[in-house]
Amino acid sequence: MSLNHLLRLVGIVLATVTALLATHASWTEWRAWRAADAGSQALGDLRLALVAAERVSRERGPTNARLGAPDGPADPAAMDALAQAREATDLALAQLDAALTGLAPSPRTAALQARVGEAVQALARARAVADGVIARPRSQRTPDAVRASVYGLVDVVPRLAPIQSALIQTARTAQPALGSDLQMLRITAELREHAGLLGSHFTAALTAQRPLTTGERHAIEQTRGRILALRFLLEQRLTGPEDTPPDLAAAWEAVDQGYFVHAAQDIVAPLLATGERDGRYGITAAEFAARYVPELQKVVALRDRVMARLQGDAAAAQEQSLYSLVAVAGASAVLWVVLAAMLAVLHARVLRPLAQATRALRDLADNRLDTPLPSPAAGDEIAAVIGAVRALQEHTRARQALERERDGLIAQLREQSLTDFLTGLPNRRAFFAAARERITRARQQRFDVALVLLDVDLFKAFNDREGHAAGDEALRAVARAVRSALQPGDLAARHGGEEFVVLLGPCPGTEGATRAEQLRRAIEKAPVPLPSGSSARLTASVGVAVSQRHGLVLDHLLSEADAALYRAKDRGRNRVEEAP
Repeated sequence: MSLNHLLRLVGIVLATVTALLATHASWTEWRAWRAADAGSQALGDLRLALVAAERVSRERGPTNARLGAPDGPADPAAMDALAQAREATDLALAQLDAALTGLAPSPRTAALQARVGEAVQALARARAVADGVIARPRSQRTPDAVRASVYGLVDVVPRLAPIQSALIQTARTAQPALGSDLQMLRITAELREHAGLLGSHFTAALTAQRPLTTGERHAIEQTRGRILALRFLLEQRLTGPEDTPPDLAAAWEAVDQGYFVHAAQDIVAPLLATGERDGRYGITAAEFAARYVPELQKVVALRDRVMARLQGDAAAAQEQSLYSLVAVAGASAVLWVVLAAMLAVLHARVLRPLAQATRALRDLADNRLDTPLPSPAAGDEIAAVIGAVRALQEHTRARQALERERDGLIAQLREQSLTDFLTGLPNRRAFFAAARERITRARQQRFDVALVLLDVDLFKAFNDREGHAAGDEALRAVARAVRSALQPGDLAARHGGEEFVVLLGPCPGTEGATRAEQLRRAIEKAPVPLPSGSSARLTASVGVAVSQRHGLVLDHLLSEADAALYRAKDRGRNRVEEAP
């Protein structure tokens, strides 16, 4: 076969291969564009779902105000506020239902529409219950009836949660790069709901002007705990990274100062303290809502900032995908013309670079990303193909980086599950795992350890007297004092409630009581700031058991130290007792 025929054959083969590659690249870019479009659509629907849930949550404010209204003619402003809130909620749910109706018919779409219908029905039932209670004289609005009205509205929001989850998953699947911001959006939406729920827990007590019940206090503390966990997650994303956008940082600062400082400390904390005493709040449910609800809007503003950022990124990705699709399609068409006119330079200018690019594509399919690509001799269509392959390599690297980041986040969450969120010390589970390893090493290396149990004296009385906020600060102060007295190799953890556990080691038996006394003194000297601006000091009773006397068995050491702790309590507190 002549070289001309060979080159012609090679040209035909090359043209065929190039056409396949161009088609594949175009198909890939077209799918990327469709995915970006689907992500943008999902974000738009997600925004409607979040607004609908937020409107339902916001409706609780004027409803709670009407539930706590005194007898006599109804306040026209309060009635108008409730009517406007209900109208806004109905509009938001109708817009969400219309958006879901516009999606392609599928079992998933039908399930989401059914969720909206269930939420609408539950909302109608909750409103009917609330209206019935509002119509009664104040003396006949029993706590159970008020709670049923409040939590009837509360139960509507979880019915919309599956819609949000489904739309978030759609957006994340379409555009994985948005995963971190989508998670932040979910956290801000959950923070708004729990913050609103926290205010609703007070409605029944404010209506009757009575102290909080045990169940109400438990619900309040549970909700506050979840709010603090969500605050921690947002702080990790918005205060740690240096590349946090200024608008998000400013919105978070407004939430931190407005809700977590002003609302939580100046509005909720005094109300909670009064509810734990005599229940003479001095304000009505409407007055509480008027002060509390505006701070919640700062959380909504943060959520809207995150949503705007997501939609902007999705629009940019969609535009980039469309540009890439047009570029690949255009480059493919030009390449066909060039191949037909330049068979003479096929070997030097086309065949060899394309072969190298093909090898790079094969390696890319095998997840080998370091295959070198040729430097094109000119800025022609082959250069565009090489650039497309290089872009695929870079996109793959970026995807792997995102996967590594995800693994890091999973590891971070695993670490958080082993840490006590209030004191920052390891929790009980983490301590036992580490302590068993330390004792195993002590057996192997033949050194002694000491196990110390300490319990804050009269903590319940202090907590009841000064309030839960001061009690939490006291536990943090004790944790800081314990840390300050530790030496390299020691383990410390919050054992539960106001009790802490420390494993000292290596620690000769003669030093166990001395080291325990150092811990007790550190706690005794630690100041505890009070909400009034003053400070208090607490003491601790300490029990210590040393392995030189009791052996290297963790459960036995813990039992002996616990018995010694109770002896310290019985003998007057604020002392160290060593297990005999």
